[in-house]
Amino acid sequence: MVVLGIVILLLLVAPSAIAAGPPKAPAHYPAIGEQVRAVPPNARSIKVNRQSYRYHNGSFYRPGPSGAYVVVQAPIGASVDALAPGYISFGIGPSRYFFANFTYYMWNEDRTAYVVVEKPQGAETAMAAQQESSSADIYVYPNKAQSTEQQGRDRYECYLWAVKQSAYDPVAGEADAARASDYQRALAACLEGRGYTVR
Repeated sequence: MVVLGIVILLLLVAPSAIAAGPPKAPAHYPAIGEQVRAVPPNARSIKVNRQSYRYHNGSFYRPGPSGAYVVVQAPIGASVDALAPGYISFGIGPSRYFFANFTYYMWNEDRTAYVVVEKPQGAETAMAAQQESSSADIYVYPNKAQSTEQQGRDRYECYLWAVKQSAYDPVAGEADAARASDYQRALAACLEGRGYTVR
């Protein structure tokens, strides 16, 4: 309980608003525009419209100056064989989408790969509904007139944080009551710190 109180306090003190412009990536992803001297050794090579990229764990890299690599926005049409851990799967009509690191994917049977696609209309609402169903008895109410898009981003980032804190992922369908309870407490603490009432 003491640890949970400290977490809530830290979240309340930390700035929670997302600045205008491209959303900031969750902590375990490198930020767009960041330069790295080398990509992870098991990064995969990808070509999109004759441009070469490297892909690793949800992030895309493009060759930059002086032999470095630059983290870039996922190129539309890129195919990857695996999604980053913590992705969200959600449906819009008959279509199934996947979301990780602010990137949307669809499974392509012909390529047997996940393909980067444009953001589908209604994505935030669909993701929020998916997260709501994955959060069992947790109900979330915005206290600061957060937009639907903001709520979707907050829920996604808090979901990632809660999974990391609890080692439990409700989307994976795990059956572990103790860790599920830890996940819900962590999720509630994160959302309350961002200006939501959680019940």
